[in-house]
Amino acid sequence: MTLTIRPVYLSPHLDDAVLSCGGLIHQQSGHGMQPLVITCFAGVPDYRVISPFAVGQHQRWGQTTDPAEQRRREDVTATAYLGAKCQHWSYLDCIYRRHPGSGEFLYASEAALFGEVRREEYNLIDDFAVRLSTSLLVEGAVIYAPLAVGHHVDHQLVSQQAVLRLRSYGFQVQFYEDYPYAEEAEELGLALQQWASPPLPVVQTLSEEDLRGKIAAIRLYRSQLDVLFGSELSVATKVKSYALAVGGGHGYGERYWEGGKR
Repeated sequence: MTLTIRPVYLSPHLDDAVLSCGGLIHQQSGHGMQPLVITCFAGVPDYRVISPFAVGQHQRWGQTTDPAEQRRREDVTATAYLGAKCQHWSYLDCIYRRHPGSGEFLYASEAALFGEVRREEYNLIDDFAVRLSTSLLVEGAVIYAPLAVGHHVDHQLVSQQAVLRLRSYGFQVQFYEDYPYAEEAEELGLALQQWASPPLPVVQTLSEEDLRGKIAAIRLYRSQLDVLFGSELSVATKVKSYALAVGGGHGYGERYWEGGKR
């Protein structure tokens, strides 16, 4: 009997795994591997109490009624298109989170969004790891987690919990390059500098069909296209260009990172 290794993707937000790993997810689905995408920060906030910064983000997404629920629906459609299952956790996106005592919004500006994780949030690292280790009782599961390219606080939290906890629990962990932040070579370099012993790159080759599937799935996140790509018309060009660059003259690729020590 052949043991099927189930790929499990940790996505900070409702699009990150597909943006970064959509080609490999499509490929694995075609091989019957049943990928699972877990979005950690997929909770629906109380819209009566959000910061002006969060209101501005909603306006950029073109969604002002129930943007979190809209993004959930987009993710269900996109992951299903790739042949994957999705799971949405109820932790709130950082733009909604508040100090447990004072009620202060913890990340209420663009600078805070890409700054350091607040000390009040360190408990989330343990929460995530315990929840995963107790719920993902899948023999041979491989975890794919963000490298935290771009330094977004939610990506940092998911990346840290993967490094500091999951590998010690016996899970095999690979790190993906957070797209589109990874388009900037400097941002990728900064992310790797956070490691005492950097992980090693592994390029996964994608077929034309895998890349087409990834591009089509990304387009299903309609609320995010203008913010991430300027317009829907730019999606195919930018995603294809990056995949060719990663492929290094050998076709299309997505790059993952293995090993290393923090």
